[in-house]
Amino acid sequence: MVVAGEFIDHPDFASYDKLVISNDEEYAANCILVNGTVIIPDGFQEAKRKIEATGYPTITLDMSEFQKQDGGLSCLSLRFNI
Repeated sequence: MVVAGEFIDHPDFASYDKLVISNDEEYAANCILVNGTVIIPDGFQEAKRKIEATGYPTITLDMSEFQKQDGGLSCLSLRFNI
């Protein structure tokens, strides 16, 4: 689980393995896993390196306009289980 901020020590996530993202790159913790690839916002190199170090490939997307309104990848995604 990719976490930042108040979610790092949140008791609901205590049993999960966590990949902690720094406060400077907190926005990048809002990422999604699709078919084994993590989609992350562009411009967060530390988060990208940390995620890739766990073995997951990444794709970056320009989220700058959505970020201005605090919109994240998970908020803008429709995901289906088939």
